[in-house]
Amino acid sequence: MSIHMRTEGRPAAGAGRRSAGPGARLRRLGLKRRWRRPTLVVHLLTFALMVLVPALLFSAYLIVQFSQQQQEIAAAQVNDTAEIVSNAIDREIYGLMTSGRVLAASPTLVDDRLAEFNDRTAQALAGTMTTAELVDHGMAVLVDTQDRFPPPSAHFSDTPLIQRVFDTHQPAISGVSFRKKRGEFVYQVALPVKKGSDVGYVLVLSKATTSFEAVIADRNLPSRWSAIIKDAAGKRVFAAVTSDGRMRARQSVSYDNPSIVETIGNTGMGTDLIEASTVSALSGWTTTVAVPSAVIGRPVMRSWLLLIGAGALLLAFSVALGITFGRRLAEPIRKLSSQAGLIGRGEPATMIATDIAEIAEVSRVLAQASRERREAEEQNRFLMREMSHRAKNQYALIAAIARRAANESADTTQFLATLSEALNSLARSADLLSSGGWESVSVGDLVKSQLKAFGTGNEQIVSRGPTIALNPTAAQTIGLALHELATNAAKYGALSVPEGKVLIEWTCGDRFRLSWRESGGPPVTPPRHSGFGTLVTQKMTARGLGGSVDMDYAATGVVWTLTVPIEAVVPAPEVHPEEGGEAASAPS
Repeated sequence: MSIHMRTEGRPAAGAGRRSAGPGARLRRLGLKRRWRRPTLVVHLLTFALMVLVPALLFSAYLIVQFSQQQQEIAAAQVNDTAEIVSNAIDREIYGLMTSGRVLAASPTLVDDRLAEFNDRTAQALAGTMTTAELVDHGMAVLVDTQDRFPPPSAHFSDTPLIQRVFDTHQPAISGVSFRKKRGEFVYQVALPVKKGSDVGYVLVLSKATTSFEAVIADRNLPSRWSAIIKDAAGKRVFAAVTSDGRMRARQSVSYDNPSIVETIGNTGMGTDLIEASTVSALSGWTTTVAVPSAVIGRPVMRSWLLLIGAGALLLAFSVALGITFGRRLAEPIRKLSSQAGLIGRGEPATMIATDIAEIAEVSRVLAQASRERREAEEQNRFLMREMSHRAKNQYALIAAIARRAANESADTTQFLATLSEALNSLARSADLLSSGGWESVSVGDLVKSQLKAFGTGNEQIVSRGPTIALNPTAAQTIGLALHELATNAAKYGALSVPEGKVLIEWTCGDRFRLSWRESGGPPVTPPRHSGFGTLVTQKMTARGLGGSVDMDYAATGVVWTLTVPIEAVVPAPEVHPEEGGEAASAPS
């Protein structure tokens, strides 16, 4: 039962006609603001009233209308009993379905050993008031545990039930029917017997409806309560009436279209009943429970003063609790607001002290956000300084390359080509470094990036060596050298002919060693004069990394070997600019 309340406000007469001064207008604005956003104490008090007022009104209604309420309580009990009885019947059917699933999964059915299945099933169902039948697509009964095996040629009578299982691949429950062979009323559960993804047979378990007597006999109910269960076609499945606190079956109730009045019988209490029905989602059966209204006692309850007094005390107690806890919660929330304001202004915000776990967690998150924001701002400032540092290094390196290319170039065209190739090599190295945050790049990735531009396949170029990370300076310097070596090999050396090979190897110990070895190309002759390529692969590389370069123009192929201290190529521990350390100078 629900009570709907609606309160309508009406403006005071003449309120709109009277003028108000500035003070009155400010007070009205303050009241409107508080009405739109009331304090936490007001929220808690409102919540307490919302909980208590309906309960108190309901209690008052019980006091005034107690007699009628007793009828409603009885109706609720009847409804609960109907559900309990229906659920008990469903559990019995579920149990039968579970047994059927176990039998349907028997290996004897998979292998079509029907005689063995018949014997095992008959033994399993002995003493359970249950028989089993196995039906094929032609509705022929292949196994009947109530008969010998094989059973006499017969067709299953409830064809729609079997066809529904074949069509849906799902279990189905029948209504009640009279089986002449058994001489009693039964209900049936039909389950699919899977063969692969298809249904090969349907297993039908038939159980006497009298088995339900044991299911609901332990229901402890007052006298004259009755229950009747009807199938989807309105036929009686089971009927019972309470006697001596236990529900007992009534077999004399009509089979077709029985009524609950017929179940109760002539008790001399009239036909005014309190009844309730529930329909099972599993079987579609309807369970109806009823009791004559005269059975429900109507004692006059005289405790309404106690209820009202208890309600008043509870209301006062709730208001006191609302005020107390409202004040206790409001203070840390105001501190949270101040903490959030500090974060918004970029100032340090420490965690507030409170014994409320949720507020403490929010404060902890805000304090962490404050620290992370300051750290992020500091990191951004560091990254800007680092970007400026990297850019200066890049500009210095490009300027050095441009000067060297200008000195070694015969004309503007050669200068532009040389400079363009060098800048492309630097760009590829920069792309690799940027993907790693300008911290390091592996030797293998650097080799692949620099040699990818020549379009050669893996069969001509072989690279191998341990996984080693290079610092930005080493990556750019070695990248330029690899590019120049590959350019020369593509023009004059091993990469200029299909049968040529290039082997790139590197090792790492106290010193880093990288070698370029060509074979299978045209005969090699030492250059008559050194050009920009020689400058990059030998002088700039050795000087930039503080090591040595060995260039061997062997007739079988160029062999280039770089040897440098390991600390010159591996990434150094990060040093912030303000902690010392100067920008690395570009090779000159």
